Amino acid sequence: MSAVRILTALALLSVVLGSALAQDEAAPAEVSLEVTEMAFGTDFDRETRTLVGTATTFPAGVERLWCRTRVLGGSDPTTITHVWYRDGKTMARVELDIRSGDWRTVSSKLLLPDWTGLWEVKVLDATGTILRSESVTVE
Repeated sequence: MSAVRILTALALLSVVLGSALAQDEAAPAEVSLEVTEMAFGTDFDRETRTLVGTATTFPAGVERLWCRTRVLGGSDPTTITHVWYRDGKTMARVELDIRSGDWRTVSSKLLLPDWTGLWEVKVLDATGTILRSESVTVE
């Protein structure tokens, strides 16, 4: 093989390897999250970090609902989103930080007195994949 062909082959190999390495560096680390707990309540005690008034059915006129989730698997700081739905209509989107491999977080939704019906919160990862979904009823 001539020296020109060898140098050309080495240059081409260098470009291919350099491109592959650049793509690996640019690709975000894949985070595999799992929502292991999800519950609703009428209040959140910040001191004890627990829900108050947990239930799956709430009376009409409840002023606020809280949703607490426990997320496992976060190795790098990432986010999840609580998407609140009422009777299938999106009512709120709340982005929440996940800062460790075992993280608990909450979001809440103020309710108008006549906002009865089926409420659902879908938990999405940073790519929009649904990790978990739970429903409650406001009668």
